[in-house]
Amino acid sequence: MPEIPLRAIGLAWYRPDDWPALRKLFADGDKLPATHEKWLQQAEAVEQRLKGSGIIVERVYIDPDGFARWCAARGMDIDADARKRFASEAVARKYRNQS
Repeated sequence: MPEIPLRAIGLAWYRPDDWPALRKLFADGDKLPATHEKWLQQAEAVEQRLKGSGIIVERVYIDPDGFARWCAARGMDIDADARKRFASEAVARKYRNQS
């Protein structure tokens, strides 16, 4: 029987205490919900939809200082594309040797 490839994705995740600093840090922060609670409702809905499709979802927490350094080291803007790449790379590292 052929193996089914592991499907896992990373979702950028934010701690409530970091939310104000992250919204200021992100180039597109004004496009995010004003409150962490509103963001969390939306993020959990996305997470559940993906899990319902059989995808493994990993929450990848973003720290304001560490993420800013990560973006600077790669010459990336601090925006949605960088958040997606950060989360994707974290999950890729985790699952790299589990196929």
